[in-house]
Amino acid sequence: MVLLLFTLLGFALRLPLLHRFPLREDEAIYGYWALHGWLVDPLFLQVWPDKPPVFLWLLGLAFHLFGHAPVTADAAARFVNIVAGTLTIPVLAVTARRWWGDAAAIVAALLAALNPFAISFGPTAFTDPVLVAAGSLALALAARRRFFWAGLWLGMAIMTKQQGILFIPLVVGAWAAGFREGGGLPGSPPLVRDALRLLAGLAVALFPVLTWDSLRWAVAPSPWELGAINAGGVVPLPPDAWPARVAGWGQLAWYLLASPFAWGAYALALGAALRRPGGRGGLPAAVLATWAAVFLLLHTVIGIQVWDRYLLPLTIPLVLLGGWAAGGASRKPAPAAQPPLLAFALLLLALLLSPAWQAAQGQLPVGGDHGDYAGLNETLAAVNRPDSLLFHRELGWHAHFALFDAVRSGDVQLRYYPSSVYLADAATKSPHKQRFVIIPDWSPMLDLPMQLAMRGMQAETVLRAGLFAVYRIDERRAGAASWRVCALPQAGPFVVQSTLDVSVCRETPPER
Repeated sequence: MVLLLFTLLGFALRLPLLHRFPLREDEAIYGYWALHGWLVDPLFLQVWPDKPPVFLWLLGLAFHLFGHAPVTADAAARFVNIVAGTLTIPVLAVTARRWWGDAAAIVAALLAALNPFAISFGPTAFTDPVLVAAGSLALALAARRRFFWAGLWLGMAIMTKQQGILFIPLVVGAWAAGFREGGGLPGSPPLVRDALRLLAGLAVALFPVLTWDSLRWAVAPSPWELGAINAGGVVPLPPDAWPARVAGWGQLAWYLLASPFAWGAYALALGAALRRPGGRGGLPAAVLATWAAVFLLLHTVIGIQVWDRYLLPLTIPLVLLGGWAAGGASRKPAPAAQPPLLAFALLLLALLLSPAWQAAQGQLPVGGDHGDYAGLNETLAAVNRPDSLLFHRELGWHAHFALFDAVRSGDVQLRYYPSSVYLADAATKSPHKQRFVIIPDWSPMLDLPMQLAMRGMQAETVLRAGLFAVYRIDERRAGAASWRVCALPQAGPFVVQSTLDVSVCRETPPER
């Protein structure tokens, strides 16, 4: 019952941001890929994703169940991760109970439910919450010596995102810890049997996805190849680049607890646990701590992007080590087996209430959008008209996702522009369409009015919402002028010297 209450608490904290902000660019990319793969091109021969397809398939299923109309698409995409993040709470609690008892399970469940970093990423459409859920399941099943299923979920993690391969040593470490805790020795017959079961489960998960990928190789690059390129290149960096990366990752890792008081109490709890004599379950804790340290080291010395979501897997050792601090010294079933230590751990969790609430309100600078894209959905809806042409630059993936049905039906055409000169020139070549451009306040185009005017056009504001403005591009209406050449019925062109009501005029500079 306690575990259920904590799981519901975690679910409730992940719901407030379901509709509050638009998707960020990468979230919109995943949504578009999912719709394209589900409805148009299952093999992704025309559109090339840089992620393995498991998460995209889950998003496609969510859109099939809940719809992908502009009103529901964002929420449907986010709900996948809300469910994944919520399910991670009892999974980590069960793992902690397996290794350290009921006290550890309660503390782990509270830490998972109130973790501000996990809450921030719950209502997003990034791949990482599903990755962490699959990795947590693989670890939990390995701890319980269910190696076929551990291999299956390990494969699901790997085929959700390339970063899932980092869970392999964690699962193997849990396997080794189970042997030591159970009195087994490496090399004994059960070791071979367990290894075969793990590999069998891994093969069941990997084979369908590798088969899918092999059908594309003649036409499209593998997601693994594209992922390595887009992540910044999985190559070692020179030592002189490490200090800046340590600072960058450290700044992001701060939000794993997002409170100096919570970090201080957490460190004291771990220190007290390390000084306890006679405790059991120390080997799983050592595996978790070592894996977290190596995880951070790899992200420091390898040239991948310093992005907050890459640190979400660290919530697994963070939560489980907190459970070990509460219950690792005893295998007694009662939560009150260590009253002073448990009280200290509960104090730590109480300190997380404030950062957890901040995360639930979108007040931490990690996770999804927190206002940079305010008004985007309204402006995209304003251009969803028949026979429309939307020029895009920064908002291409958002437009492809939000206007997916309109683009597919031909009502809306999308066209990328690299500069205002290109946009103005391209607009002159489509006079038969309603031409729109959406310009963010954080990326203005100061020379666009001049470029349009040079071609006899102007931009009229259609809608302003949040940080975005929609402009319709039209031909500029010409008024009377002393130097305007006008075509009159039954007469040739001449220079008008006074106001004249004519229907067709073209501007020429006055003769000098």
